[in-house]
Amino acid sequence: MRTMSKAAALLGTLFILTGCGKGINCDLPPEPIKFNTKTYVSPTDKDDTYLEIEYDGRKFLPYGTVERSLKGEDVGKCLGYVVQDGTEDKNTRICLLTATEDYLAEIFIDVGMQQPVFFRAEDTIGKTADTPSYIKSLDYDIWR
Repeated sequence: MRTMSKAAALLGTLFILTGCGKGINCDLPPEPIKFNTKTYVSPTDKDDTYLEIEYDGRKFLPYGTVERSLKGEDVGKCLGYVVQDGTEDKNTRICLLTATEDYLAEIFIDVGMQQPVFFRAEDTIGKTADTPSYIKSLDYDIWR
């Protein structure tokens, strides 16, 4: 019985660490990027603010969550983790997507079944972006 409990605990841990069983590799690289968050203020409505992260000279803003399941093949390499208000959160990882450079995935490690958040590049506001089918818009005003 004790061996079964240990096996169940090990399988549960592996399930969580692999992105809810989908084979997502969110291992931090040897020198991870520390994504310091900022507040983005909409140029059209000063009361409309969003969490902003920067990567490769581009600003990224929250866009949506998972429409259907996210698979390991959808997610590219892990870039680093989030730093918000000076607090490092190594369990909130930022990853590339394999289908597009216009989005990044924020994936939560060791937080059970919390859904990833997808950030879209600010320079795509008002433009048609190639949005992968697994991303569901959360209909933020900035993207309308």
